[in-house]
Amino acid sequence: MKLNLIGGAWVEGAGVCQNINPSDTRDVVGEYAQADAAQARQAIAAAHAAAPAWGLSTPQQRFDILDAAGSEILARKAELGDLLAREEG
Repeated sequence: MKLNLIGGAWVEGAGVCQNINPSDTRDVVGEYAQADAAQARQAIAAAHAAAPAWGLSTPQQRFDILDAAGSEILARKAELGDLLAREEG
């Protein structure tokens, strides 16, 4: 099961949600932690607390972070393409 990332920690949700392939309803693409309202508030508070540090980072630091994320997506494009095809049906 995929967990929620809140304030830098991976946490279980209040429930579990299955992502089912709409083209093949026997295919469970994944199971995901489903947050409740309290966890949503925690995530919003964590994002709010992190915003000042992000705002103080340099354009180069932000570029480096976003470039690393983009590079990871490109490196996994075949895997992610297959996953998206299953998820979207």
